[in-house]
Amino acid sequence: MITSVAGFMAKQRAKMLIIDTDPQQSCVEWAAEEELPNIDVLSHLDEDTFFDVIKAVSPQYDTILVDTAGYDSRMATYAVQAADLILIPCRGSKKDVMGAARTWKHATTLTEKYKDQPEIRIVLWNVNQNTSVFRHAKQALREANLPILAQAVPTLTGFDVMSWNGGLPDGKAASALSSFMAALQIDKLLDFYEADREVA
Repeated sequence: MITSVAGFMAKQRAKMLIIDTDPQQSCVEWAAEEELPNIDVLSHLDEDTFFDVIKAVSPQYDTILVDTAGYDSRMATYAVQAADLILIPCRGSKKDVMGAARTWKHATTLTEKYKDQPEIRIVLWNVNQNTSVFRHAKQALREANLPILAQAVPTLTGFDVMSWNGGLPDGKAASALSSFMAALQIDKLLDFYEADREVA
């Protein structure tokens, strides 16, 4: 999800940075496949210097995205503390829904005393919307009063192709990504479009 968001915003002329703190380094591998304008990817696995890096690079970018391995790590805790927006991907299984709920609780607990609390949304990502599994997942999240982004993102081959070829998806996946980004904009979670209009 994070590479899709970063690539889409970069295409809209926003200067983007992904900080890849996941030992799997999937964002670094994605970026190595195809060079995209307006986007940099930085590998950073040192927890002790995370905030120093954020402070140093912030003036150079419109938006910084941080990819973490999950909520159960010190690095993920630091990323939550530094965030203005937290997106929690969730597929349709019971295990994924429970994991998303735990991540939401962790992030909420860490930031509940902040004066400026980050926005948090659970995103139903890579789901088949025509199945009972999807409907059960959505219902369970709603019954738990968890904040869900209205726009779910379907399972499409184009997103898998990104991991092999880099860049952004095309076809139906590109359309799904556009709808997802529009939903973020409608919820006022992103404002880079507005900034572009002011410059124009």
